[in-house]
Amino acid sequence: MEFQVLGQVGATVGHHQVEMGTPRQRCVLAVLLIENGSVVPVEKLIERVWAHSPPRGARSTLYSYVTRIRAAIQSLGAEADGAELVRHAGGYALHTAPERVDLHRFRRLVKEGRAADDEGGSTLLRRALALWQTDALTGVSGMWAERTRVQLDDERIMAHLLYQDMQLNLGRHEELLPGLRDLVASHPFDERLAARLMMVLDRCGRQAEALRLYEQVRSQLAEQLGIDPSPELRKRHLELLSSASTPAAFAPPVPRELPLPPAGFGARARELAELSRMDEQGEDVILALVGTGGIGKTYLALYWAHQHLDRFPDGQLYANLRGFSPTGEHLSTSTVLRNFLESLGVEPSAMPSDGDAQSALYRSLVAGRRMLVVLDDVRDAADVIPLLPGSPACTVLVTSRNKLTGLAVTHGARTLTLDVLTPDEAHGMLTRRIGTVRAAAETETLTALLEHCGGLPLAIGILASRATAHPEFPLAFLAKELEEESSRLDALDVGDSSTDVRAVFASSYRALTSDAARSFGLLGLAPGSSISLSAAAALLALPIPRARTVLRTLEAGHLVQQHVPLRYRMHDLVRLYAMEAAERHLPADTREEAMRRLISFYLRSAHTADRVLYPTAWTSS
Repeated sequence: MEFQVLGQVGATVGHHQVEMGTPRQRCVLAVLLIENGSVVPVEKLIERVWAHSPPRGARSTLYSYVTRIRAAIQSLGAEADGAELVRHAGGYALHTAPERVDLHRFRRLVKEGRAADDEGGSTLLRRALALWQTDALTGVSGMWAERTRVQLDDERIMAHLLYQDMQLNLGRHEELLPGLRDLVASHPFDERLAARLMMVLDRCGRQAEALRLYEQVRSQLAEQLGIDPSPELRKRHLELLSSASTPAAFAPPVPRELPLPPAGFGARARELAELSRMDEQGEDVILALVGTGGIGKTYLALYWAHQHLDRFPDGQLYANLRGFSPTGEHLSTSTVLRNFLESLGVEPSAMPSDGDAQSALYRSLVAGRRMLVVLDDVRDAADVIPLLPGSPACTVLVTSRNKLTGLAVTHGARTLTLDVLTPDEAHGMLTRRIGTVRAAAETETLTALLEHCGGLPLAIGILASRATAHPEFPLAFLAKELEEESSRLDALDVGDSSTDVRAVFASSYRALTSDAARSFGLLGLAPGSSISLSAAAALLALPIPRARTVLRTLEAGHLVQQHVPLRYRMHDLVRLYAMEAAERHLPADTREEAMRRLISFYLRSAHTADRVLYPTAWTSS
């Protein structure tokens, strides 16, 4: 039988857990194990379990706890290995071999490790630290438990520091970095660990990172505790600054990762101004640009970012998470995080293995720096949260086809929804691309082309690309291709899945649930420019509350728009894709039944309206 307090308080026989009762009963066990072999007075046990507010009958309850612990030990017979809970005058003592209690075994190994040489001591200390499952006294609460947990954690840190001393003496500083980073991340206010990490970074030739770490710790201590760094930490900082091995020009890397700004961008003046206003509103700025595929979110984000580079002198990080990639190759958050850390100067060999530790290091490296983080083509808020800096000096700019409501609720993201271009903006965009002379020569055809694009920037860009590829062709040639709805999406295909209107819509469609995808296809079949909630419910054969939920899902993905309360519409090109999806994925009888339901709804509505408008006619008949 072995007992544990360096983690979940309890006992095991082999690999089997022994039931040790409620948290308060395990608190009694923990006290007796830590005081192994010593008599603990009843009053002290009561105080450690209930602090200064013991309930009436605490002594009787304590007796029942002791009785159950004793029974659990005695039930194991020989496997209890001599463990015994004994009543003494005024108290209780748990007698067992110290080696059977992980805390006492830990302390023995540390003592022996301290007395051994560096190689042998390192081995003993590794064994000692391996005894810790998680925080000490897990599952036990109360003032005594919290106080004891802090004391034991300090013993653990001292063992870590001793182990690190020996490893440093053996020249193994590189091997210490990952584990030491994790320790600093989990103990952000322990200046001993911060000073040690600064020293190890210095020995690894990472003086700039060590200096950044000092600034991060100094800032945290000032902002959250209102204190200055300890003399030890300040001394380590001065040693780094005065070290001959630290070049005067050492500075944190300044990443410049933004892709090229879009060429010929001349629209969205209102949205650009709104982004700037939102960015200037205060600290902890998260800006979310949302809208349907092809609406120009990335173009606007990059154009705005390049216009305001002076706001972010400490660098710009960029990642395309490919949340709606036509190829389905979604970039994981962990990959983005590692890429960002490398851009910020972290060597692969020093990269923490744990995702939470990587996030903590990332926040440390950008703390206090005026940086822009652009997260492009995000699927949902869960992809964004681990990549958020903890510093109010940074701005995060996110683009997504989803509304990212969760990001707004939990982190106060400010959302800007992009709509189609105005007629003047669309005309200006196409004219700049094909040239004013050509645009003026075919004014009526240009107007027809723009009508078929419906103000969608991607569609306009594709037409401009096709027109400039064949400057000798009349624009009427393109207009004729776009006249037929059945082939309009084909005319907006340039052979590249990233700039193919159909492929862009398809990637949004693939992200839908089966119910939402079915509803999307059926809505594309509905006649008219918009549809009411009641009519949609009839079309989809759903109760109105369920239909509202499905429409809200499609609205969140910007595949439908609720332009006025309880009425929904689709962009013309989105509708064409929805019709294709319905024909491709829904049986003919399903489509026919849906249309019959919709027509029946309209007939009933018209009949009811007629009776309201002309009641006398119905009365006389």
